[in-house]
Amino acid sequence: MKKSLLAVAVAAALPTFAQAQSSVTMFGILDASVEYSDSQANAGTPAGTGQVFQEGDSGFRLNSGLQSGSRFGIRGVEDIGGGLKGIFTIEHRLDVSTGETAGGNIFLVPGAANTSFNNKFWNGQAWVGLETRFGNITMGRQYSPLFWALIPADFTVYGFYNNWAGFSGTNLNGASTQGPFRLDNSLAYKSPTMGGLTVWATYAFGENLSNNPGTSTAPGSGTTGSGDIWGVAAGWQLGGLYLAAGYHSIDVKRWAGATVTNGVKDVMAGTASYKFTNFGVSLGYSEINFELAASSPKLTNIMFSGFANLGPGTLFVNATQLDASGFTGLRNDSGLQLGVAYSVPLSKRTNWYAAYGLNDVSGLQSTTATTLIDGANRFSIGVRHLF
Repeated sequence: MKKSLLAVAVAAALPTFAQAQSSVTMFGILDASVEYSDSQANAGTPAGTGQVFQEGDSGFRLNSGLQSGSRFGIRGVEDIGGGLKGIFTIEHRLDVSTGETAGGNIFLVPGAANTSFNNKFWNGQAWVGLETRFGNITMGRQYSPLFWALIPADFTVYGFYNNWAGFSGTNLNGASTQGPFRLDNSLAYKSPTMGGLTVWATYAFGENLSNNPGTSTAPGSGTTGSGDIWGVAAGWQLGGLYLAAGYHSIDVKRWAGATVTNGVKDVMAGTASYKFTNFGVSLGYSEINFELAASSPKLTNIMFSGFANLGPGTLFVNATQLDASGFTGLRNDSGLQLGVAYSVPLSKRTNWYAAYGLNDVSGLQSTTATTLIDGANRFSIGVRHLF
């Protein structure tokens, strides 16, 4: 009798379980390429500086995630009713050439020791929230408003060399065109699209509320700043025309009295883009303001993106002119980043590509640098598969 009741209970539960899982989707990207990089592309650069101290060796390597970061993820949607849905996404980034965790570097408060070692398993996106008729509210590790606002104007979708999200070569103070674009501990809102207009807003909590404890013989000096980040952005689509702008601010947190070598204070950006049937062009601008120990310098980026359907594939070109002001000891405060790629679809989910990247950042290097990175070159041929 007990076994019969148990069987009935299990049978009754199975449809509910199946229904709950039917809205869960597994997805991923695997992207690998053979890359040749010259001696300047492999030069060593001290962290947080522009002074190159030694050229590397030119040669070949197996690269991962050049067009799109290799990843595995799970996303889900549950229709709760009344126009309300539960939603979530978790995403693991990996280096397909080694199987190691990749991306999502850890940055501690400025003034403390930073590390690129990654111990986050869900190091891409990791969030949960609600979808309503008035927009989505989500919480967790998420992309910034600027990330979402600018991505339609970068025709590579932040792919290949020197895209609009970040650079593959040496850059001043390690800053991308957007500052940080994955935000931990964030509360985000995305509006429904109304008349082609979409709005994003995010608040990310600094969260480390304790002061520097120091030691029993050398007590900590406390912290300044909260580490909180807030940002807003909007994008408007009308046919092939796309306009977007956004801003985010960081309350730089550091141990009191510590020297800040890479404190991004705020970032603003905007873009205008037009996409025709077989080609498109975009122009963008971003300004990154830093909070350093004794000054408030800035880095500006004028960005271009274009594509053209040629033959069986698509040609992409991205270029960025960088200009710095307020930094001391630089050569001429300017640099150039260029990326060119050609991608050919083999099927609905698989394509091959060839890509080239150039980084000339000699103007952003120290006047005392003995080696100038004025022609770092990278070439890749790769395959990407989506599932």
